[in-house]
Amino acid sequence: MSERTQDYSYLDQIALQKEKWNELNKSELQVMCFRTFLLYGQSQNKNMILTIFEMYEFLSTQTTTTERTKMLTALSANIRKKQPKSIMALFPFIQVEEDANIIRTASQFFVNLSIISNKEAVSGTKILLELIKNDLNDAHSAYILLGLLDMDNDKVNAQVSLIYSELGSEVKTILHNNGVKI
Repeated sequence: MSERTQDYSYLDQIALQKEKWNELNKSELQVMCFRTFLLYGQSQNKNMILTIFEMYEFLSTQTTTTERTKMLTALSANIRKKQPKSIMALFPFIQVEEDANIIRTASQFFVNLSIISNKEAVSGTKILLELIKNDLNDAHSAYILLGLLDMDNDKVNAQVSLIYSELGSEVKTILHNNGVKI
């Protein structure tokens, strides 16, 4: 017996209609977000950034951290298997998410997938460090750094150590509280 797959293409139009997001059930919302984040990752269309960030904020209010972690894991697996150049699809999990563990995990996935995508060991790390440099005193920056340091990779650690002196007090405090010696 063959398994039938649901056609979710109707969600692509709803993705552009923020006022209709409340009408979706949780499953439809998650599928819409997954598809939209993946589309952004493929296209890297800068005009989509506001939409994906708003969509992620809405998703966060409708789902648990466990559900978002599962979505992050599924999205990362899809990127790894089918579309390695779509790693930017992970950015909402890095930039909009409030849960430290999800940010850390998304940062690790981003770096690991960038190696597959670009065949360059530190390309993902460099992208995330540039992001951090835009706000050196933000908790998100600390959680991204913790994700990078969790990898325990000498090349990644060397890149991270280059910005230690520039970090703000909030970031240093969070790193210190998580056992990082600066």
